[in-house]
Amino acid sequence: MSALQKPHPSGSSEAITESETAAQVLSFLDAHEARHGALPSPRYFLSGADEHDRIELTEQMHQMLREITDALSRGHSVSVLAREQEITTQQAAEVLGLSRPTVVKLIDEGELDASIPGKNRRKLKLKDVLRYRDELKTRRRDFIAESAAAYEDVDEDQVSELLDQAKRVQ
Repeated sequence: MSALQKPHPSGSSEAITESETAAQVLSFLDAHEARHGALPSPRYFLSGADEHDRIELTEQMHQMLREITDALSRGHSVSVLAREQEITTQQAAEVLGLSRPTVVKLIDEGELDASIPGKNRRKLKLKDVLRYRDELKTRRRDFIAESAAAYEDVDEDQVSELLDQAKRVQ
C-alpha cells in the first residue's frame, strides 16, 4: 500500500494510508455536494502541480471517483476492469461464485456466450459474465420472494416435516 506524506502541525511528516486519503476525498465530495447539490453543476476538476494544470471530470468520472474512494475508505480493495475484457472460465467461475465445470456447462447449454480463440481455452467477455451474475441475483431474489409468499402460512412443524421429506428424496 502506498503512503502519501502530509505536513504535521508539529513540523514533522505523517504517513497517510490510501484508506485515509480516500476518506478525505470522500469527505470533500460529501461536503461539496451538501453545499452545491448532488450533481456536479459547479464542475469538478483534478488539479496538477502547476496552477493551470487541471482537467474537468465528467459526471460519470465523478461518480466513479466517489465509489472508489468510498470503497477504499472502508478498507476494501478496488479493481478496475475494461468491460470488453475477456476472462477464462475459472475467472468467470470466481465472479459468479460457481465451479468451473458449472460455467463450462452453462456455456455448453447456451446460457453464457464464449469464444475459443485457441484449441481448448474458452474465453468469456467480462460484461457478459457480469450481466449473467446480475440475472442470477435477480432470479434468486425473485425465487426467495415467491417461496416466502407461498409458504408464509406454514408453521415450524410443517417446515421441519417438509425438510425431512426433501432429505429422504435425495
